[in-house]
Amino acid sequence: MYVLATDDEQQSLERLIHILKEFLPTADIHGFKSSKEALSFAEKWIWESGKRLDLAFMAIKMSAISGLELASKLKKLCPEVRIVFVTHYRDYAYDAFQIHAQGYLLKPVTRQAIENELLHLHVLPLSQKSDPFKKRVTLHTFGTFDAFVDQKPLVFSRTRAKELLAYLADRQGNGVTISDICAVLFEDRSGTKSNKKHVQNIIASLRAALEKAGVDDILIKRWNYLALDTQKVDCDYYRFLEGDLDAIKSFQGEYMSNFSWAEFTSAFLNQQSGIKKKGS
Repeated sequence: MYVLATDDEQQSLERLIHILKEFLPTADIHGFKSSKEALSFAEKWIWESGKRLDLAFMAIKMSAISGLELASKLKKLCPEVRIVFVTHYRDYAYDAFQIHAQGYLLKPVTRQAIENELLHLHVLPLSQKSDPFKKRVTLHTFGTFDAFVDQKPLVFSRTRAKELLAYLADRQGNGVTISDICAVLFEDRSGTKSNKKHVQNIIASLRAALEKAGVDDILIKRWNYLALDTQKVDCDYYRFLEGDLDAIKSFQGEYMSNFSWAEFTSAFLNQQSGIKKKGS
């Protein structure tokens, strides 16, 4: 299968390609920030190689050639191509379907929305539909803190972003403010202006890491409020609290040992571990 993806926003394009590769691991996927480059590639691909284009996910507002114009040209080159628009704008839906687009997704696009679109287009068999109850994010808090998405380490551009995720996990779904984060990460209870700005950058970095991995829905964010949706993560700490025997046995006396602020919870777990193991 041959797939084209276009978006002039680099981060959006990378996220789109990442999700498509997750669902279509054997597909040949080509991404472009420029609609002119995408058209040039498609012309060369179809005319010179004789191969057809199967699927195109495209933004609408693009420089030089709009997504609508590009879609029309692609349809002429390859009438069988199935086109799905991914855009911030609702206003172009009628125009999109006038050129027989198969889908119209509004940003920020989710992994679930793309999966549903692929199922609708019969690109994915129903048997491959993901389990909505499966938790893709795993948090290891016993020992040092680590985070995984689909059993692969979550990549952070800032170490403080990883620490913030650890702190949110420690809070067990309870919300925190900018000042709370300043107090824990920087031991700044008054919350200086510079530290508050630093915290906002850390939050943005954490959200970017989660978004790139397609799991940004685990965060609950409102004005001056941030929390972890504990229903969407698998965490040894939470399973311990629920009385899971495997989690209780796996606790060896250390909890997020890379963060000094976790000592209170560590002491609590050590106390509970003795009680639970005596009772088991």
